[in-house]
Amino acid sequence: MHLRLHAATAIWDRCIRQPMIRRRRSSFRLCALTIVGLCSLAAAGSAQPPASVQWHVSATHEANRQELLVRLGAEIPKGWHVYGITQVQGGPLPLVIRVEPGASYELVGKPQGTVPQKHHDASFDLDTEFYTDSLEFKILVRATKSEAGEDVPLAVRFQMYSNTTCLPPKTVHLLAKSGS
Repeated sequence: MHLRLHAATAIWDRCIRQPMIRRRRSSFRLCALTIVGLCSLAAAGSAQPPASVQWHVSATHEANRQELLVRLGAEIPKGWHVYGITQVQGGPLPLVIRVEPGASYELVGKPQGTVPQKHHDASFDLDTEFYTDSLEFKILVRATKSEAGEDVPLAVRFQMYSNTTCLPPKTVHLLAKSGS
């Protein structure tokens, strides 16, 4: 009787119990890998940067025909901000609008436009200026050469941030085409 019990236990152990343990381990590994994979996908999905700022630009001749009024606008993605054109020393990089080097135009004065919002930024421990939703600027440029073309090449450096993320500065190159 004792031998039969031992043989039955051995058969039970080899044929039923061990495969069940292996299946449980395999199921556990599969479950763990699935959870890790899903977490990785979720993290990767949330780490993607937002759609960038959508810029639009146009230019019209002023009365003297040597100057152009450039209109620069931007649509800022929901939940994001763009740092303002003026910032306190030691704060974030300001928005910079300039005519591309080597172009036949130069800026006349400072860009005029949307008044930025202000708030105390704990990251800098300073009051910072920023734009939300959209911004618009009027930029007066003057031809520096008599053969200046109708288009004004601009470079706009900006920095976007949200309540949780600050993206590195980015420069976009735009061409303001004259409408008249």
